[in-house]
Parts: sequence; structure tokens; C-alpha cells
Amino acid sequence: MEILARIIDDAPRSAAFNMAADLYMLSLCEETPAIAVRLYTWERPTITIGVSEKACETLGDASRGRENADWIRRPTGGRSVLHDGDLTYSCIFSAGLAGMGATLMETYLVVSGCLMRGLSLAGIDCSTHDSPPAPSGTGRKTKLPCFLSPNRHEIMAGGKKLVGSAQKRTAGAVLQHGSVPLTGAFRNLPDFLRLSAREREAQKALLARKCACAGELRPGIDESELRGCLIRGFSETLGRPSFRSSWTPEEVYAIESKARSSEFLAQWHDERPRRAD
Repeated sequence: MEILARIIDDAPRSAAFNMAADLYMLSLCEETPAIAVRLYTWERPTITIGVSEKACETLGDASRGRENADWIRRPTGGRSVLHDGDLTYSCIFSAGLAGMGATLMETYLVVSGCLMRGLSLAGIDCSTHDSPPAPSGTGRKTKLPCFLSPNRHEIMAGGKKLVGSAQKRTAGAVLQHGSVPLTGAFRNLPDFLRLSAREREAQKALLARKCACAGELRPGIDESELRGCLIRGFSETLGRPSFRSSWTPEEVYAIESKARSSEFLAQWHDERPRRAD
């Protein structure tokens, strides 16, 4: 029987719900052959840190973070991302599904094709990144934010990085998620990191110079239009039938229970950022 792609056009959610939902779908795909694409936003500005990052070393003043932004650890690698004025996607599927890529880079290429088709429908001309960058100065001394570190097959527009993505592969399933900025608010990330004033200003300058957002590339585009175009991009490009589906009440209950559990919080939100000196 052919596996249909489930498209979940989600409402704004909390940081814990969003990460718990991606992990919930990953576990379902490990158990039963399936593919799901979710488009979502965040109830509050949120910093996601990579699975190997330590919040106490990465994030800055804890009181500022509690007041102005939430934070949570992603199950994927990479570095910090500020989700504020962006549209986030996740593409989750069972390992071994035909056409979804058998390696990290093959999957990046598949998902990038879907995203590029959607962005093209939105009137945004883009291409995939062909080789790793070699930023000088700050990049050699300081770990750069995710949006300053494009990987092969990530999406560029006008020579600037537009979409940041990260991937997790298990024996039974694959999760790739990423962020498409609508506004330039993501460039405020250095304000929340544990950096010196000089490093903060250097990173802000790099983000302005090397990273783009959809609103700059296609003035007037809004979240609803971008959502619709990305959904069409995935539906048309995955090469399989798709259907739109909201979370069921049972799924919402399971995800919310997971997001509130001490086990989840201990793994994904277990550190308190320390106050900057």
C-alpha cells in the first residue's frame, strides 16, 4: 500500500510542545511506515539550541531570557537559532521509504527540493548551497549561530542563507526541521547569547550581511501565503499523494503530556542559563 504524506498545518505552540511534537512524530514513524510534514510557529520568541550545546555556556543573561524569549534544546544538531517572525517546518518519515533519501545529504537534497518549489511559488528565487563556507575572523574564534553556517543543499537567495535546517536519523526514522525567516528578527539572536560586546556586534553584522529573510526578498509576503506555498511545494515535490490533517485530540493530549513530563524537561530543558558577568 502506498504511503501518503500527512501535512499538518499547525497553530502557534509553546517551545516544549513544538519539540515534543517533532519527537512524537519521530517515534510514530519508527513504529509504522509514515511520512509527515508540519508547518508551525512559536507562541513566544524562542531560542533552540543544538542537541550537543550546553545552555549554561551558550545562553546569556537568564533574567533577560525569561522575560523576552523561551529556550529549548532540539533533538537535532547545529547551533542556536532564534525563532521570531519565522515559519518552521519539520519533515519526518520512516527509514527506508523510497524517494526520501538513504543518507543525510540525500534527504537534505529531497527536502530542499520541496522547500525551493514552495519558495518559487511564493516568488522567491533561490538555489542550494554547494560548498561549506569559510567565514573569517569571528568564525574562527567563536561558534557561529546556525544561520551563519550553511550546509550543503541548504537554501540560499541572492548569495545569502535563507533557510536553516538540521537533521536527526535513528535506526527507524528520520527527522529534518528548519526555519524560514519572514522578518529580520532572527538577527537579534546574539542579544541572547553569552558573548562579549565585541563578539555580539560582530555576529550581528555577519547575520545582516550573510543571511536573508522572505520579507526582504518578496516584500509584502505574509505567513499565510508562505505557508500555503510551502505546503504546495511539499505536496507537489515529494512524488506521493498527500492529505491535510490537524492533530487529533488524542495526539494533542499525548504531546502535551510528553512536553510537561519531568523526563522530557530533564532531557531538553535541563539547564538554567547562567547570568552573564
